[in-house]
Amino acid sequence: MAKQSLSELRFDPIEHKYWIGKKCIPGVSEILQKVGLSKDYSQIDPFYRDRGIATHKAIELHLKGILDPASLDPAVKPCFQAFLAYWKGRSEPILALEKPMADLSDSFAGTPDLITHKAIYDWKCSKSHDRVAELQGQAYQCLAIDNHILGTPFIVVELHDDGSFSEYPYGDNCKEWGDVMSLYRWKTK
Repeated sequence: MAKQSLSELRFDPIEHKYWIGKKCIPGVSEILQKVGLSKDYSQIDPFYRDRGIATHKAIELHLKGILDPASLDPAVKPCFQAFLAYWKGRSEPILALEKPMADLSDSFAGTPDLITHKAIYDWKCSKSHDRVAELQGQAYQCLAIDNHILGTPFIVVELHDDGSFSEYPYGDNCKEWGDVMSLYRWKTK
């Protein structure tokens, strides 16, 4: 795998699959699901899945400075307003925004929501906190390091339907992700 280049990384957003050359490599969510630590998101009501996707896109376009707020679907507005309340007053230079990345040493990939000099951020449109997000963050920290982007700690920001938010800072510990990858390799032998 080391002979491959990160520039060859391709991401299929419809299938949610990552490829380097002709080889499909697992994504962070796929790995967490395979080892039994994450729920099967394919079983989630399409409304909530689509709302989350649309909210992420709205945040991405906002951070790029090209969002037309009038274009937001009413279902997305509360979570987007929660993001705006959280992000208010911040001016952090963006190092990576919804950028697919691969870690060639461990052969996995993922797409962190946002990496700045201060943190790696992950937006969640959820009603209840899932601590598995900590492991997802550890994976994203490994991806950032392997891609020569530093952005620690990892912070989960839950965006709620009422326009409020909750912040969960997880620090910069990457120790358990190696154990997750070991279990994944064992399960996929």
